[in-house]
Amino acid sequence: MIRVAAFLIALAIPAASLAQSFPPREIDEVRSEARMHAGPFYATPTLRLKELGVDSNVFNEAGEQKSDFTFTVAPKIDLWVPIAQRALIKATAVTDFVWYAEYDTERSIDPQLAVRGELYLHRITLYAQNEYVNTRQRPNHEIDLRSRHVEDTVTAGAQVAITPSLSVDAAGRRFETRYNTDAQFDGTSLQRTLNRETRGLQLTARHRLTPLTSLALRYDRLQDRFEYLPTRDSDSYKVMPGVELEPQALLKGSAYVGYRKFTPLDPAVLPEFSGLVAELGLSYTLLGSTVFGVSYARDLSYSYEEQRPFFIDNSVGASVRRALGSRFDVLVSADRHEYEYYEALTAVSQPGEVIPMDVTWNYAGSVGYRLGRDGRLAFGVSYWQRESTRSASREYDNLRFGSSFTYGF
Repeated sequence: MIRVAAFLIALAIPAASLAQSFPPREIDEVRSEARMHAGPFYATPTLRLKELGVDSNVFNEAGEQKSDFTFTVAPKIDLWVPIAQRALIKATAVTDFVWYAEYDTERSIDPQLAVRGELYLHRITLYAQNEYVNTRQRPNHEIDLRSRHVEDTVTAGAQVAITPSLSVDAAGRRFETRYNTDAQFDGTSLQRTLNRETRGLQLTARHRLTPLTSLALRYDRLQDRFEYLPTRDSDSYKVMPGVELEPQALLKGSAYVGYRKFTPLDPAVLPEFSGLVAELGLSYTLLGSTVFGVSYARDLSYSYEEQRPFFIDNSVGASVRRALGSRFDVLVSADRHEYEYYEALTAVSQPGEVIPMDVTWNYAGSVGYRLGRDGRLAFGVSYWQRESTRSASREYDNLRFGSSFTYGF
């Protein structure tokens, strides 16, 4: 990583003809869009009521369901500090206050904090970031228990403009997941099976075709090391070409599709995996009033089960948002999450083979009213359903309905 950074800095020293304009665009956007300004500080506070309504199946149970009244309030603040038109520090703090009327075991306070610093040179941008999440919310569609866990991510890297249309981004990352000692789900300790540290290097080359469109090629190198279950340790690499579309375009977002090679350090326990991976999120605006969105993701994720150490997550979604006049809108969406599990090589039946899947569906709809530039008051309904050929006890359905509210000060 040090050698890569040194090489990129060496590229950035010459060529004043490619110098970045000052102040950089990022600083200009902060000064023009932040809601509050005091001295060197720029801030935008936001208050969000994520949910105010009824959860018909609080514990995602297959049998007798337990319903409850719930709400989640999430105050948030974005804070920026530009420094001499050469650097920018951004901090985002948000805390979810989750409340259930009857089942107090499901109540929680979930803080999140992200801090990022950027230093702008003539052809290079240096950056470092730390993201911290301390939450009791479910990590995915596999684990139904709300359990306290901490996610801590540290990233540092450099982006170099080699030519006006070609840039290279190199970043090192460390990601840690830590579950509490009392986190037990389905008879398994989540701390034992999921506590891990991931270290990685990501290289991304981008070629700008037009002001709104860029082609990209991304390479990831990952090392997963488990604290209590070293038989799960593995190395991986991913190669993913893609396209990135700026927010000003009618078709916006990004789409990456590529290949991943997963190699366990203990080949007597974990099976290998190699195959397709993808990250896609695109939206298209029709006639300025209707927005169509699609998403697709496919990658490997670790399971809490010891005998089924990982699964391939195939997730696809679609949404339509239609403006009704200048203030009202309607939003409908559907998502499907398919988990294909792999048996450990030490398992008795079908070792190393793909076993039956869990499939989770989510349908949602809401009617909203816009408040100012960033606010929205909405009433919505969502329905969740999980189908499982592994165990009938994993099947459930859940109807949630209520109001949500977002307001930027």
